[in-house]
Amino acid sequence: MASIKRFVIHELFKDKKPDIAGELLNLDNEIILKLAKDLVKIKDGRTAVLWGQFKGSGDFPLKLKELDAELKEDERSVKLLELTEHTMGALYEEIVHTNSKGGYICFIEYESFLDCRLMAAMITNTAGVKLTNLKPTKEVHVDLSKLHQAVDINVSGYSKSIKGDFKKNYLSFIGKGTHTDYFTNAFDCINKITPAKAVNKAPEVLKDFLAQFYVDNTTQKSARAQLVKYLSDNIGKEVHLAKIDEIAVSNLPASCTDEEKQSFIAFSKQDKYEMPATFEARKSNVEKLAKIYYATDAFNFNFDLENIGLVGVEADSNKPILFNKDNDDVIIRGRMITPEVRAAIIQVTLLNEDEND
Repeated sequence: MASIKRFVIHELFKDKKPDIAGELLNLDNEIILKLAKDLVKIKDGRTAVLWGQFKGSGDFPLKLKELDAELKEDERSVKLLELTEHTMGALYEEIVHTNSKGGYICFIEYESFLDCRLMAAMITNTAGVKLTNLKPTKEVHVDLSKLHQAVDINVSGYSKSIKGDFKKNYLSFIGKGTHTDYFTNAFDCINKITPAKAVNKAPEVLKDFLAQFYVDNTTQKSARAQLVKYLSDNIGKEVHLAKIDEIAVSNLPASCTDEEKQSFIAFSKQDKYEMPATFEARKSNVEKLAKIYYATDAFNFNFDLENIGLVGVEADSNKPILFNKDNDDVIIRGRMITPEVRAAIIQVTLLNEDEND
């Protein structure tokens, strides 16, 4: 659960200078605190997220360095306010070249899993979302449709990356396309998730998600097979996290609550997994998930994983290929041998028999 530390809202206009708040919001106000928590929660529930790092040439990451963890609380509040005001200038410079009208820009510093994070999100200033002097005075109901752009930075990870102690991605962002790029441009974001990484991570996140609910091994294997089939059926095409969500939910125990059944998307977007909303089912990576290939000087084999089972496991007794983990033998059942292969094997073995006589 996110712990909100600081919160401020400015307003971005396309046709005039931004409206800048002069102070941080009071988190003792329940309405203000709830809005901050809701925005973080909504961000975690969005599928259209990309993961990456800073390009390195922008003003925002340079200014973010000044938000040092060693700062005293009052100094940190001042630095954060200065950072958000400077960023509003960068956003204004970017938005004037687009068709976007702007909105409220919410900056939220919070702690999650012991990491300090900073989120910036834009919500549209519609009739249902109105603030007084850039402060919410009544409860604001923010839904997915009102969160158009957002950037979320693992500030702790970014600080470590500067020192060379953190090699992973430290930011995620919502917003992709000609009308939203201005937002991520202002923050100097670049996408670092490749299709290969997404394909390779998909079985891992599915397995770990189901493991939370003590899903048995047979169901785990079935879920993985469904995932691999989905990817294999769409090689070279764009595949969707929402479909993997469906596979995950369909394999959950009946005892799971509705909330648990709706938790896969947020689970898949943890820093450990970084699953994007869509990605290409890259052929070479999908085939590695679907097949086992092994070669020696004497032989090689290329098996579909769904055809392989374990010796002694009743559920695998009808599999055409069995592996004995006690002695590492691989057994190929008779129905896998075609008449042509059988004839060739017999011909070679008879020839060897004649030579040995």
